[in-house]
Amino acid sequence: MSKFKIAQITDMHLTPDGSHPAQHQKIDPYLKLNTIFRDIRLMNERPHMISITGDLIHGGSSEDYSKLAKVLSHHMDKLNIPINVVLGNHDNTPAFFEGFLKQPLREKYYYSIPTPNIDFYFLDTKFHNYEPGYLGQDQLIWLRENLAENPNKEAIIFMHHPLDGPALHHMRYSILQESTELMEIIKEQNVRAIFSGHVHFSTSFCRGKMLVHTADSSAYHINCDNIHKHLVYDSTNYDLITIEDTEIGVETRNLFSGQDIINHIDVDDTGFVNLDVFR
Repeated sequence: MSKFKIAQITDMHLTPDGSHPAQHQKIDPYLKLNTIFRDIRLMNERPHMISITGDLIHGGSSEDYSKLAKVLSHHMDKLNIPINVVLGNHDNTPAFFEGFLKQPLREKYYYSIPTPNIDFYFLDTKFHNYEPGYLGQDQLIWLRENLAENPNKEAIIFMHHPLDGPALHHMRYSILQESTELMEIIKEQNVRAIFSGHVHFSTSFCRGKMLVHTADSSAYHINCDNIHKHLVYDSTNYDLITIEDTEIGVETRNLFSGQDIINHIDVDDTGFVNLDVFR
């Protein structure tokens, strides 16, 4: 196949009208987002798709999501690049459906976009206001059935919460709680990669031939060296994903790195949560 490029933006945490920026950011997250779109606009070889993997607005209203829809529509028209979004744990699902989609409320927002060579899946790992991610049986069944329809066609998944992996064992309280269930569904399918966000730092690992990559945030970076006290910094990052033949590459583009600690997050228990809370 010919080269296919995707810009992945995640965890924008845009500030609702009348609120203060999340985690005491010193720079407006809308300004940070604009620097990403400017960076893309100046590229000689622009991506074919932009994927925004959740935490669009930090608890916004329908008016905030309506504003975001206009902002993204403006950039889509200016760049001539489609922009696809998924929801994160800090998003407001009813406000998103009303203000962004202008559609009746559904419990979860997930969908697929087929292209001649690759099927792209956009999953919803948000579960009410819980920090960790949960897909639920309906979505897992939908994914299994859709992947089975084209077993030889390559697929790529975008979602907010990361799959459990070597660099995320200390984040199990926060990441996707059904990593094992998801892997059972996709292990026999032709899924090339899973891309996510949520943890505000970049990490990658491989499961067999499948790349699993988590992107850093466009709004703020979190340093988790001390697994019980995470340090927050103003930062602006996004990823460029390049798919060409049998290879996938990810370039992280860091546009700003603040040096001051703007907040910290205390973590007691780093293990998986009790799945009963999701039932």
